[in-house]
Amino acid sequence: MSPNRHALLRYALWLGVVNTARANRDYFGLPTTWVFHLALNSFTLFLPELYRGATKVWRLDARAQTQRACLSAAHGMLQDAVVNNPYYALYVTPVALAYMVSHPQFNIYKGDLARWRVAGFGLDALPHALTAFAFTNLAFDALHAFHKHTPSDAQWAALAARADEHAALVAGALLASASAFYESGEYAIHEEELRETHGDANKINLVWSAQDTLFDLMANALGWLGAIWLRRWRKRW
Repeated sequence: MSPNRHALLRYALWLGVVNTARANRDYFGLPTTWVFHLALNSFTLFLPELYRGATKVWRLDARAQTQRACLSAAHGMLQDAVVNNPYYALYVTPVALAYMVSHPQFNIYKGDLARWRVAGFGLDALPHALTAFAFTNLAFDALHAFHKHTPSDAQWAALAARADEHAALVAGALLASASAFYESGEYAIHEEELRETHGDANKINLVWSAQDTLFDLMANALGWLGAIWLRRWRKRW
């Protein structure tokens, strides 16, 4: 897929996210959920453009040598893992799709579709697992790029090499942190929407429960394991 097609995919996904946000705003009338997801997806989908714009005003010349080396390594990491990465558009696709399937007309998180269960997992396990799979692969790319662009005489060179060597564990820790942040945010939004609707769960956009959170985390773990398996399979062949 050419870079132009990567960009077109991200732009098309953003339009889908905007349409879902509009539909949820009109249907539920609550800003908490759609504003959060629109902001999150806008950032991830336009991160290559945002970073290219930032680098136009970014200057390293006046930095101290150590700081300049660190910034240079970080810059190389973002260039390789985000701006020039042929897979970046695919990595952010599950996050966008995970929100788009909350559209009132085909919402998999509440209503009839949310009642479908296989071994306790609902349909929402698919976007969770795919998002975790993509997040882990992006972390692998970022860790490898940071290691590659770190000068051999840098103070953190050994740490960068060790992080790249044990990328599965580092990516797992990052995924766990991101999952904790996301689930905490969902809980806070859920509680706020219940307060806004005086406890009427039928009128809220985001439904949260401890059981769903447990299965979400299990789906995330499966996505992480899938990414590790794919990475090892690629190295073998």
